[in-house]
Order: sequence, then C-alpha cells, then structure tokens
Amino acid sequence: MIDINAKLGHWPYRPVPGLDDLLRAMDSLGIERACVSSLDAVFYLNPQDGNDELVTWVQPHRNRLIPLAVIKPTFRAWREDLRRCFEEYGMRGVVLYPNYHRYELTSSSLHDLMETSIARSVPVFLQAGLEDIRRQYDRERISEVPAAQIGQVARAFPAAKVIALGLKIGQPEQMGQPLPDNLFFDTSNYEKMGELEFAVEHFGPGRIFFGTNFPLFNARANTDKLRLANLDETARGKIGKENARHLLGL
Repeated sequence: MIDINAKLGHWPYRPVPGLDDLLRAMDSLGIERACVSSLDAVFYLNPQDGNDELVTWVQPHRNRLIPLAVIKPTFRAWREDLRRCFEEYGMRGVVLYPNYHRYELTSSSLHDLMETSIARSVPVFLQAGLEDIRRQYDRERISEVPAAQIGQVARAFPAAKVIALGLKIGQPEQMGQPLPDNLFFDTSNYEKMGELEFAVEHFGPGRIFFGTNFPLFNARANTDKLRLANLDETARGKIGKENARHLLGL
C-alpha cells in the first residue's frame, strides 16, 4: 500500500506519534511507502520552516517516505519556498491548508500557486479538515474547507491534479456532479464499514486514494477499512497502491 496522507511533527493540543512510530506502523500494516508533510508547517508563521525540518527527518528514509511541501500562498516568499522544496529537496506535491492559513480558495495568490503547480506537473493536496470539530480544543476550533469550493478549484484549473484530503462520506457529492476528471479524494475520514464501498460504487476506484492522516487518525483503522471492504481485488489494488503510483510517477 501507499499512504498519500501522513504527517510528521507536533500537534499543539495533545502529544502525537512521531517518525519511529510511523515507520513501525508501516512495517506492521504492510504500507510500503507514505507521502508525508510537516504538521508543524500548519502552525508556523512561515510553513517553510516546517518543510526544512521535514526533509532532514525523512532523508534517511527516502526509499519509503515521500516528502510533500506545505505552502502558504499568501506568504510573500512562497515562490522561493516552493522552488527550494522541489529543486533542492525533491518534494513531490503541494499541501494546502486554507482554513488554518486563513485564505480563500478564490484568492489571486492561490491562482498563482495553482498555475505554478501545473507548470511543474506536481499534484495539489487540499486538506479539507485535520480533526473532527468535536475533538478540537474548544478555544480554537477550525472549520472544514467547504467541499463545494474544492470542486470549484478543480474545475477552474483542469490541468491540475487536485486531491481532497479528509472528506467524510457525502462530501465528495458536494463538490458538484459529475466530478471533473482531475479531482480525487482519500479514504482517511471514511469512518464506518460500508462507506468505502458506497464511494467506489458512486465514483469508481480510480478516483480514490488510500490515506491514513497519521498521526491524528488511527493508521490500523484505515488499513483495516480497506482490507475488510467488500471490494474486488482490482478496486482494492487501485485504491491501496496503483492510483498513487500513477499520480506520483513511481
């Protein structure tokens, strides 16, 4: 399996597992590779500080861990940050947090970043939410990015590959029907047995990626969700590995 939605770093509101825990989970659960981004970059004033840290952590494990760049398009130096991440660090995608970094998906800054991502042929991962609002620290609750807005971004940039992370069942439908060919989503926030089967029936296995949202979600629960789903092996293989291989050119 290839996990396209893992993070490393600190979470301000509770302790979370780290690098060694991720590698152990991958070993025990049969996850061959994982796309990882900086959890610290969600909260640092300049997310690039988190990207810089992340690349030092994953460097000894580049055969297993694929780094992604967290970019804040309203930060003045984001173009240089993105250049460094791709040209010097060899990162393979961009992760966006419009709700935590407080910008609109209609902003001109996002337009420029999307065009740059298209020019570099790198996918854009758009995090809809990190934690259920019921679990969030009650002094700072962060609303989810509306699924409808994610759909609008994908339609506005048809040459981009847009992967929505952390959608719940029923939310892909809110991105507008039919979904554009360049819009995908992961499994990390599908909570109950039967939900993944529903998604495959309605959207097809080629649009869905295996993701755990480690360390905020339980990696075993997400692997069991795919392993135990009532799917044929072709669909399970696409979701678990083949879609990610195609997206990332692995």
